[in-house]
Amino acid sequence: MAVTIGQSAPAVFASVDSAPGSFAAPVSVWQAPKMLAVFTLLAAVQVYSLNHGGLHAYFPTGDYVLDVGYTGTQAIGFRAYALSFLISFAMFWGRDVQTSTRLLVDFLPGLILIYLCGDLVLGGIMLLTGLQFSLHVIEVISGLIAWGWFARKMLLHATLPREITLRRRATGFARDLGLGVALLLIAILLAHWVEQHAHTLLAALRQSGLIGGLGPGVFLVLPLFFLMLYAVARVRHARMIRSDGFTPDVTIIVPAFNEEYIIARTIRALDSAAEGYAGNVTVLLIDNNSRDATAAIAEASFATSPHIIGKVIREGTPGKAHALNTGLRLTETDYLVRVDADTQILPGSIARALSWFANPRMGVVGGLPLVPGTGPFDSARQIETLVKHGFYSIALQGVHSVVGVPGMLAVYRTEVIRELGGFVSGMNGEDTDISMRIGELGYDIMVDPRIRYISEVPVSLEHLREQRLRWFRSVLHISSRGRQMILGHRATMRGRVILPYMLFNSARRTAMIPLIIYGILEYFLGSGPLGLMMWQPLVAVMLSASALVAMLACLLAGMPRAILGLPSYISFRLLRGYFTLESMLTIRVNHDKTAFALTLPRDE
Repeated sequence: MAVTIGQSAPAVFASVDSAPGSFAAPVSVWQAPKMLAVFTLLAAVQVYSLNHGGLHAYFPTGDYVLDVGYTGTQAIGFRAYALSFLISFAMFWGRDVQTSTRLLVDFLPGLILIYLCGDLVLGGIMLLTGLQFSLHVIEVISGLIAWGWFARKMLLHATLPREITLRRRATGFARDLGLGVALLLIAILLAHWVEQHAHTLLAALRQSGLIGGLGPGVFLVLPLFFLMLYAVARVRHARMIRSDGFTPDVTIIVPAFNEEYIIARTIRALDSAAEGYAGNVTVLLIDNNSRDATAAIAEASFATSPHIIGKVIREGTPGKAHALNTGLRLTETDYLVRVDADTQILPGSIARALSWFANPRMGVVGGLPLVPGTGPFDSARQIETLVKHGFYSIALQGVHSVVGVPGMLAVYRTEVIRELGGFVSGMNGEDTDISMRIGELGYDIMVDPRIRYISEVPVSLEHLREQRLRWFRSVLHISSRGRQMILGHRATMRGRVILPYMLFNSARRTAMIPLIIYGILEYFLGSGPLGLMMWQPLVAVMLSASALVAMLACLLAGMPRAILGLPSYISFRLLRGYFTLESMLTIRVNHDKTAFALTLPRDE
């Protein structure tokens, strides 16, 4: 639902896909603020007590760390932060006293035991060998453990889609893992070289707060790693089969629900994109229970579109997946494109996308979303798409580990979609689900930055919230449904590395706002070297590698002016973290703790 000046999105943008009833329940907009208020109270009491009160005598480091001889001081007490977060999250995720108590009993003891055993083991090692361990490093590791622990507990207690038996033929895990490890080692060495030869620059960055008290190993390794992966992927692109003369007939499926304000523009864009394309282009507009004039406007638009064959089909069952499957059933071509009703494909994109299918290994092709440029979130969203789709998704092609191509625009082989049973309904992330399953069949997944399209950016905070709650649940949904990729005997980078990282990253983003709150509390309530946290590490949480990658992505996409949106992008990341927290609170708690394990026959 892209918006131009003089137009606005419909007042009703929610649908049955906004919160699939089996797995999500709407929550009040006050649920997250109340949770953060409780977190702030718990954290404030602990910070003060650890630095000034009775707990200080037992934990002189200012955190729940045994005094076993760690060297140095900590920048932030990750353990007290983690306990405060888990307690407050369990209280508000559980919705009732009994459920919250059950969650607390499972959340806390295991993590506390891990911390306790870790301190005792490391203390013994230091005593026996004379080695020294930095308290700062121990605290950072404690935070990473907490986020991983939280991700695991979400999988165990959330109501999630059932596991399915996957058809898997993808190979090359050892090769891709070896390449990834080699590039990571090179990135570490390069970061070390920078630290040794750029003292003045690093000092300036630390002082400005861009990297806080962190070293290049924190803020430079990952950008360097992904930049090298990006280069590998681009070399692979240049060597892959592609033919501009490959122009098969194609069907475009456009699911639509209450899109009267934009659908004419979408169809005009499709007609322009089809102009000059040698094959026939059929567009199936699937009217999915629209209560406005979407169907009538679409029929009128098709009548004035000379380069496409347009049909309006009515699908009575609500839900985008049902509309897509209706279109799939009616598709008579070997290739199909799914396009959101609010997406305008730019000229040449259809031809460019289909040209990749001259390669028999190609399974999915996507492109680079652009923003309309008139909304309050557009500049931030543009950087977000350049980072995610124009940088990371391309880089991951270097190790055959792209997880998903967004449904805003995706091109598939029709028979492969049918072979996999079509698009899944009743969960979030059906576009990612089908893409990653195609990838696991051994097909290539391509994100080509030269394929471009303009896609919706919400113009209101309410609409943005609805969109992000939907999107952020999808990581848990696709991981549960496709758990054989994570746990099955046939290993791929997508299943063994990328999906677990995405789960971990969701947990980290969920806990980002609480971490910033905790840092502020420690700054004001701490004392001396134990509690006084320099402001730079707090700023670095919001900046550092993210800002560097954002600028890099803008330059690589040939859009340097997009860098001007960096301040709004940083603020947008905080808002995104808040919506991730809200999204996790909408997930229904399973009445019974369920092991995240394989229960169906192993993958083929």
